[in-house]
Amino acid sequence: MIHSLFRTLAFLLCVGSLAVVAGCATKRVNLVPSSDALLRAGPDYKARVYIWNGKSWELSPNKVNIPEGWFIGPLPPTK
Repeated sequence: MIHSLFRTLAFLLCVGSLAVVAGCATKRVNLVPSSDALLRAGPDYKARVYIWNGKSWELSPNKVNIPEGWFIGPLPPTK
C-alpha cells in the first residue's frame, strides 16, 4: 500500500516537473506593432508582400523568399 502510494506520488512529481520545464523552456516572440520599429528577417523567411501597381498596393498571390538579414519596417507616415 505505501509502496504504491510512493510510486504514484513520484510519478505525479515527475510529470508535474516535466510540465513546468516544458512550459518555461519554449521561446515565444510576441510582435508588438510600433510605428518606428524595424525587424530583421531570419533564416528561411517566406511571406506574401505588397506590390505597388502604380495606383494602389496589391498583395502578392504567392509567398516570396526574404533574404536573411534584410530589415523590414513600416514606411514613414504620409502627410
